[in-house]
Amino acid sequence: MTERVLAGVPASPGIAFGRVRLLDAAGEVDRTVLDESDRPDAATRALDALAQSARELEELAVKLRAEGRTDEADILDAGTMMAEDPVLLEAVEQAVLTRGLSAASAILVEVESAATQLDMIGDPELAARAADVRSLARRASRLASGHRDHARRTTSGDAILVAADLGPADVIELDGDVRGIALAVGGVTGHAAIVARGLGLPMVVGLGDDVLTLNDGEPVIVDADRKMLIASPDGERIDAVREKIAAARDAHTRAMAGRSLPTVTRDGRAVRVLANAATPAEVRAALEAGADGVGLLRTELAFLEAKHWPTVAEHRRTLEPMLAQLRGLTATVRLLDFGGDKTPPFLKGVHGRGVELLLEDLEALESQLEAILETGEATELRVLIPMVTEPGQVRAVRATIEPIAARRGSRVPLVAAMVEVPAAAVMADRLAPEVGMFSIGTNDLTSFQLGIDRTRPGGSPAHHPAVLRLIAATVDAAHAAGIPVEVCGEAASSPLVMPLLVGLAVDELSVGAAAVAQVRAWVRALDFVGATTIARRALDAESAAEVELLARSLRALLDDAG
Repeated sequence: MTERVLAGVPASPGIAFGRVRLLDAAGEVDRTVLDESDRPDAATRALDALAQSARELEELAVKLRAEGRTDEADILDAGTMMAEDPVLLEAVEQAVLTRGLSAASAILVEVESAATQLDMIGDPELAARAADVRSLARRASRLASGHRDHARRTTSGDAILVAADLGPADVIELDGDVRGIALAVGGVTGHAAIVARGLGLPMVVGLGDDVLTLNDGEPVIVDADRKMLIASPDGERIDAVREKIAAARDAHTRAMAGRSLPTVTRDGRAVRVLANAATPAEVRAALEAGADGVGLLRTELAFLEAKHWPTVAEHRRTLEPMLAQLRGLTATVRLLDFGGDKTPPFLKGVHGRGVELLLEDLEALESQLEAILETGEATELRVLIPMVTEPGQVRAVRATIEPIAARRGSRVPLVAAMVEVPAAAVMADRLAPEVGMFSIGTNDLTSFQLGIDRTRPGGSPAHHPAVLRLIAATVDAAHAAGIPVEVCGEAASSPLVMPLLVGLAVDELSVGAAAVAQVRAWVRALDFVGATTIARRALDAESAAEVELLARSLRALLDDAG
């Protein structure tokens, strides 16, 4: 078959190769009206199917809690509660008895009605529950129809699960067989995505209906890092991917074995390695890999479908499960970075991004800060301001934080500024006296500096001399003011750029949870003096290609480290 490439959105990082396992849909609603004599038995069958679904989900949750996977277990509890909801049970029973729907159709119709209501409320947490509820409908309707196995098991072991959408139970049940997930729709903040990240399963969503035309058993590559699925890849590409997966697995095993070792270069420079996270599962995985805490806690992803600025309670609900794990550790919470490609419905058509939007609605800023200070009280709390361009923005945020902290009797947290636009790097000497830390977002900084779309395939070259000079200027200004600098963009885990960042004297690297152990190993493989020499030479290079040649020796050290 001819190779096909489908573009999507990465929901869980990594790359996987396997064969398609199509998840059967729950089936179409059968509008045939049952004879009245058949309805009592059908109603009983529908209620029994929902009861059995509740038992299965409860058993899964118990198993997960026994394994210490409480986050996933808590997610499944919602499906159990819905399956036992008296209102739903009554609606399903009446759909059979009064309207004559079959057992399976009554479940599909009434559960979909409940899911649609959740979608319409506008609360992002409840919207995530809608996918869970639809997962329940698939499970119960299959049981009511007498079908047990919801995935065609034409493959064994290395399977790529392909479906329109998934609930978390689908992912958990098939975990042992599945190597990756590809969905026609889905979202990066949905519960299936959260579970996939916790399990380390690569996942790409938003691939469109074309992904549902794949044949059961067809070989595919799920490449979340490159935001795509490759169907029927040629043999050469398959071999390359298998080698990459095997090498990554071996490197991860070696890196995890050294996760308790300090992150210090061979000549004694300490570099903290923290994690970027947006979910409790990511925080847990990062800490298990040896992270010193969280260097970037993204707060906007839970509210991308919101119809209003989040309330204190809504912020508290999303923050608490993550910050509770960081007691006594660094927790760097970024304020809502709305705008650009992260614009929720209530901000459609507005201009600006990040702190600019927050300062236009101080009540919204106060709500988030109130929740951050409350839930992060037991952590080494840092509040990170996104898209800073001038000192006045930092002073305005500090002026908002201080009375909230005083009212609560809390200490004022460290306030940090994101350096992700060239203006902030140029103004770094003026910004440094106003903050306790800089955090460099290399993804945006690179795209703005070079005029490149940050979403283009392959990303943007953060090792371009024009970008490295901005980073160096930021580090120099920070150290002159006595404050640390972290890098939280993708460059922090790039084997090409990360050694240059260490050489430029960056103090902290914040990376995806899956990369924590590896980056810690890389730090230990480097010589700071040697990295500094090459990094400073890179500042005088004329192109990214020239920098790549200069950095070859540093890259070799990382390759030797695994």
